Amino acid sequence: MAKKKTPSQKPAPKSTGKSVTHADVRMYRIGTGDCFAIKFFSGDTETFTMMIDCGAWSGDKAFFERHVQDLKTYLNNKVDVLVVTHEHKDHVLGFERCADLFTKSFTVGKIWMSWAEKDGDDVVEEWKKDIGQKKKALAAAAQKLSAAVHTPGFEAEMRSLHRGQERLTAHKRFSAVLKDFADLQMSLDNNGLYAGPLAGMKIVKEKIAKGGNGAPTIAYWAPGQIIENIAGLEGVRIYVLGPPQNKTSIAREDSSDEGETYDHNKDLAKDNAFAAAVNALGAASTASLLPFDVSHEAPSDDPIRATYTSSSWRNIDYDWLLNAGSLALRINTGLNNLSLALAIEFEKSGRVMLFPGDAEYGSWASWHDIKWKEKGHGKHDDGTPKHLTEDLLNRTVFYKVAHHLSHNGTAKRRGLEMMTHDDLAAMATLDYGVISGTWKSTMPNRAILADLLTQTRGRLMVSRDDGLFFDAKQKVPLADKIASTRAEMSTAVGKAFKKAHQPPKKNDLFIALRVLA
Repeated sequence: MAKKKTPSQKPAPKSTGKSVTHADVRMYRIGTGDCFAIKFFSGDTETFTMMIDCGAWSGDKAFFERHVQDLKTYLNNKVDVLVVTHEHKDHVLGFERCADLFTKSFTVGKIWMSWAEKDGDDVVEEWKKDIGQKKKALAAAAQKLSAAVHTPGFEAEMRSLHRGQERLTAHKRFSAVLKDFADLQMSLDNNGLYAGPLAGMKIVKEKIAKGGNGAPTIAYWAPGQIIENIAGLEGVRIYVLGPPQNKTSIAREDSSDEGETYDHNKDLAKDNAFAAAVNALGAASTASLLPFDVSHEAPSDDPIRATYTSSSWRNIDYDWLLNAGSLALRINTGLNNLSLALAIEFEKSGRVMLFPGDAEYGSWASWHDIKWKEKGHGKHDDGTPKHLTEDLLNRTVFYKVAHHLSHNGTAKRRGLEMMTHDDLAAMATLDYGVISGTWKSTMPNRAILADLLTQTRGRLMVSRDDGLFFDAKQKVPLADKIASTRAEMSTAVGKAFKKAHQPPKKNDLFIALRVLA
């Protein structure tokens, strides 16, 4: 899609005539959710600023306000580009909670979103209509199931069955998981039902993008586009990797090919309670929201039907609710795979910073099918040039870990194993203090942790590591494992990292890293 030239809310940054020499990346410790501020410099001169997302799993205005006020001060109340990767609460809730701070005394030059957010586009509108209906169904299912599993009659009925207390616990856990899925991706009314798009995304589109003198442009990007020749970003090119534009890629959570994706924690720790719940959710997908075609429904006066309506746990409506997890997973994966994924390249050195939002396997795999207008810099052993996506991954020196260290947020062979640069560092937005309890057994994924620590040589920075363990038996605190891995760095590597890294102090609001061009 061609980039349109339209007025911005603030003057475009002036060209210094000199290439960018480094970027300072600040990861705000806002909970399990993304909020990044990036400053680009040429020598000591700040040339360009970028902000990526502002969200967390939960938090009131007071919680968000501390971080947003600091972010505004750091950016001097203006940002050249605001990137909003996708419509999930853990990426946009901050815009809702602090709408006043983002719409007053804060100027935005441009807003970047993915092609999937372009309102008015026929394809996008059709997709939004479809996903809206599915969200409504999920919200209704979560609300109805929660009400059902907590009624005295249902609890008594479950306890009367073989291993009844275990069944009751499992049903309640399932209900909690389903509610978490619903809360993550939609605004709900006071009755727990779907109330339209997330308020944070609406504020970005309807207020931040349309306020002030000369509203900022929203640019919608598609895979294969290259953003270049931006004043203030001399010597920098930005490659748009995702989201994919075909439904198959958007719907893919992982790969059926051995070694392509990371094993779920349920395969790494069999006693993982939440993994069992997710496994229960993973029923085969169906094209319809209903379990079967209406032509197979028994007439209302059929005596057999009464058998299945006399007890709530046998009721076919209730049984459908127990299969709603498949729908929840499809919605969640679809929205994650619609993340705007960007590879920021420093042209002279070829070094790359990768910001993939919450892209899951379907998006990662699609990057390798992009028909770029140029080949990669590197070559395979047989002398053939590498696909540019593989080459960009080979040259990645900074990786914003996708989807909070979950098993489906980072591709294995087509992702992390291609990040072979000696200077690789990674930041992950995971915080057990601000997360749904049902996610704690899947985040962090221990296989990804092990690979990240190996390939970064300990240059892995997590929002907060309180309560995080490296091993399944929870004997090795993650903080200790990171420290011991860093202790194995060479003297030169250790000094360079210590110089570039700004670790959090007690109650600090962020972690920072200087990335050299």
